[in-house]
Amino acid sequence: MITVVIIITFVYILSFFIYASFNVRSEVFLKTFSKLPAKEKIIALTFDDGPHPEITPLILDLLKKYNIQATFFCVGENIEKNQSLVKRIIRDGHLLGNHTNSHSRAFPFFSSSRMKKEIDVCWNRMVFSGLKDTIRLFRPPFGVTNPCLRKALKNSGFTVIGWSIRSFDTIIKNPVTVFRRVTKRIQPGSILLFHDTQHNTPEIIERVIIFALKKGYTFVRVDEFVSHKEQ
Repeated sequence: MITVVIIITFVYILSFFIYASFNVRSEVFLKTFSKLPAKEKIIALTFDDGPHPEITPLILDLLKKYNIQATFFCVGENIEKNQSLVKRIIRDGHLLGNHTNSHSRAFPFFSSSRMKKEIDVCWNRMVFSGLKDTIRLFRPPFGVTNPCLRKALKNSGFTVIGWSIRSFDTIIKNPVTVFRRVTKRIQPGSILLFHDTQHNTPEIIERVIIFALKKGYTFVRVDEFVSHKEQ
């Protein structure tokens, strides 16, 4: 009987840890900003993993067409390879966020010191590319948080940005399916997660923008609602 209780307890603790780690909105390990604190019809567009030499310019063109500002969580290695694009993101009035230097699949298992190095290198590349925003925004790869990341971000000044609507544009290949998934979940204060590395994303983005504007929504940058706080 005692063995059964121990096993059940272990499974419960493990399940809770997995949930807390893989749900960026859990806030068990880190305070995160995953929804705009507003009741009016405002939403925020965010993009991960770029900049991409082909896809990001198309998205920037669309955002300019509809006079919308967004937040791009960039990977340091992609910043290094596409500095002119980063400069355009900044020049067009969009916000730049830190998405680690390499976006390694093993990032959630790194030590806190290695995580910190990944974040610092990305930040330095952002600054070198012309970043002048004083607010530091960070989005963890895959939305995974844990005690090591909490330690890595301690006293760094970064605010962790999550999302309330994940498009799954990297997994779902049918743009209509992605569009429907996103639009049926939109509500006041939503933060939308897309990737400026997927060929279908520009098409999806324009359809989402048109849908939201027709519904009376206004697009904002997340920093309009995030105050500068240290972790």
